[in-house]
Amino acid sequence: MSIDQARYTHWAAARRFPSFADDAYRAWTEEGASCLQAQKAALGIELASLPYQHGISFAIADNGDDEELRDTLASLSSQWCHRFDAVVACQPSRAATVNAALLCVKDSVNVRLVVSGATASRTELLQIALEHSAETFFGVILAGDRLAPSAVSSLQLALANRPEAVVMYSDEDWITEDGIRCKPRFKSAWDPEAQLGFDLLDGLCVMKRANVLDAGGFGSKFEPAARYDLHCRVAMPLHCSRIRHVPSVLYHRRIPPVLNARDTADAIETYAAAARRVASAAAFQQTGTAVDVRPSPIAEFVNHVRRPLPNPAPRVSVLVPTRDRASLVRTCLNGLLEQTDYPDFEVIILDNDSIEPATMALFAELRGDPRVRVLRVPGPFNFSAINNAGAQASTGEVLLFLNNDIEVLDAGWLREMVGEVMRPDIGCVGAKLLYGNGTVQHAGVILQRGPLAMHVCRTDDATDSGVDGRLAGTRGYLAVTGACLVVRRAVFEQVGGFDGEHLAVAFNDVDLCLKVNDAGYRNICTPFASLLHLESASRGHDHASEEKQKRARREQDYTSAKWIDRFENDPYHNPNVLLDWLTGAQLANNVDPRWQLAR
Repeated sequence: MSIDQARYTHWAAARRFPSFADDAYRAWTEEGASCLQAQKAALGIELASLPYQHGISFAIADNGDDEELRDTLASLSSQWCHRFDAVVACQPSRAATVNAALLCVKDSVNVRLVVSGATASRTELLQIALEHSAETFFGVILAGDRLAPSAVSSLQLALANRPEAVVMYSDEDWITEDGIRCKPRFKSAWDPEAQLGFDLLDGLCVMKRANVLDAGGFGSKFEPAARYDLHCRVAMPLHCSRIRHVPSVLYHRRIPPVLNARDTADAIETYAAAARRVASAAAFQQTGTAVDVRPSPIAEFVNHVRRPLPNPAPRVSVLVPTRDRASLVRTCLNGLLEQTDYPDFEVIILDNDSIEPATMALFAELRGDPRVRVLRVPGPFNFSAINNAGAQASTGEVLLFLNNDIEVLDAGWLREMVGEVMRPDIGCVGAKLLYGNGTVQHAGVILQRGPLAMHVCRTDDATDSGVDGRLAGTRGYLAVTGACLVVRRAVFEQVGGFDGEHLAVAFNDVDLCLKVNDAGYRNICTPFASLLHLESASRGHDHASEEKQKRARREQDYTSAKWIDRFENDPYHNPNVLLDWLTGAQLANNVDPRWQLAR
């Protein structure tokens, strides 16, 4: 039996991406199982009341392992809802054996056997199964993997609640031979950046069969990443509203057998190389521009899609607010002027009433550099108003809002950010910002109640891949921090810039990003632009005085009231995970899956 490169790659990812302790996850799954059993009857009644349930055909390519096929078929027999069928495709030499396995489940599952005319690869078997399927939706189950008993019911309910959906996918985990579940993958809602980085749709994913056929079905061009290729060809052209996520663990992957280190590494590299070709083709389909796809330096199986700069490169206006703190400003400017590899930018120092002699001396020194000018913006500190004034006085097509406490780490960071922001559907672009001790300060913002803006993977080591690989590849978010934020001038002006009236200091970056998102643009964060950030060094922290505390509460209340729907439902955050400011990520209490699907 040949090595399944895709399975080994995804298992390597599961082991590399930080997850929950196995004992904690086991306890969580046991609690969830008891809750789901209690809801089974109610869910059945709800499904029975639906005017129509979409049919689903599952394709299974026989891999020559009788036990693995039986495990998969048994999970189909255990489904609460049986509005589906299964098509098993196999080689001629396996026909009798596979047919005997199917006879054991035919009383509970509508399952059919299709035999290839000659020796066929797994991709060819899946294509045969696709051609012999008949239901509205189509999905793949790999032999040896299992569906959760509620899987089809959950999909049916989700499809009924989202009739516009063309693609529906779920969370997943891994399962041992003795049935112990571990290493969950709690996914976000649809995110094209995540899909280009590492197949977000893999696992349990059903797609409208007509769309799969229109996309050309399975092809062997990108073996062994043929499923990834199909997912990209079907999903990438769709509007995000047509791709829906079910935030429940409905698919259990079989852990692959142990191989020696060299064979494992070869399997991973073979798949990763094919996946990079898939991502390159998908990114070209997305924008019509050729891209360079490389392995992420943090996780070799995650793709780094490098977007080219337009020719000529757009001018970037770098806006740096400051009040004194000459040493910080000098370090920031040194990184910009001496270490940044970008062909055309200007730096505008937004001076908010600096008085220290060292700062005046630095400003005098800067007068000799034609790339830098100092703009006086006097008055009480108002981050929004200061940056709006800077934007109005600038000349660049692209605006970079940059704190004075930023230190450049590598020459190509600005090229990376501008290459992303010049895509017409992209609004704000953020960078990965690190504390001085090498841990993560910012890599995207998740919105939720309580502390309204939570920084993703905060305090993780800079070399970690992050939960579900969030630190290893570019990802979509509702918001990124204004400490290092790039946006096209036209987009910034379209939404009215920062809110200087209501959000002088805090949440102005979140507010800007949400306005940009409302205008139809996507916001992203790239870990491939990485800088140091001495957080809040200039303005201090919000708890420093009673006046600052009152202002912080006022701005938080305003933001919460204005964007309450976003803080209650951030699509890039999975409701199975709770984020706590002090203790990081924790498993959420299991909730009624019907509530999850109706959100």
